[in-house]
Amino acid sequence: MWVEFQDKMRPFRVFSVQDVKKQFPSMNLMNLVRWQEKEYIMKLRNRWYAFNDAESSENMEWLAANLIYSPSYISLHTALSWYNLIPEMIATTTSVTTRKTNHFSTPLGYFDYHGIKPELFGFGYVLEDMDPFMGERGKSRKIMVASPQKAILDFFYINNFYDSEKDIEDLRLNETELEKIINSEFYQYLGKFQSKALERRIRKLTKIYGL
Repeated sequence: MWVEFQDKMRPFRVFSVQDVKKQFPSMNLMNLVRWQEKEYIMKLRNRWYAFNDAESSENMEWLAANLIYSPSYISLHTALSWYNLIPEMIATTTSVTTRKTNHFSTPLGYFDYHGIKPELFGFGYVLEDMDPFMGERGKSRKIMVASPQKAILDFFYINNFYDSEKDIEDLRLNETELEKIINSEFYQYLGKFQSKALERRIRKLTKIYGL
């Protein structure tokens, strides 16, 4: 049973109890408990699992982040680091969600989710073909990631304590990368937030970097 389970479920990389039921309608779900005890699989959260021998990579963690607390997309520090906008390597995977702000510690690492209003969620992210493992239909599983413009705006909207010019300077944003993304699309997204406080922080940002 375990061999057949691996063959069918491994392409999912991260899978739910519901995924298992679809592939194995008659399987005794206590198998999941036993396989977890044997350390064949790991429990990530509630009814979500991954294989214990899965390769650890940011893509695996990002895929898990998308799935175990949905809807959500990768943003904030994690996305800013990926786009080389901030110098730090980020240990925690940060996401934005329409659900309540939450935090999970999993065998794959730490996952932070910051809640925003639904009307601020449905734009400014891309479906990245970052998952090298083939999915069940022969296609790579897409990972939802904020565009660099949305990642910056999410960051300053949620982290409203970065309000003074000194606070913003201390972030040490990559000026070369920043110049590439402060464009018409950026200001279009900014308008959707309808936040005077966010607009004020962005004015300070552009003043500091002469944009």
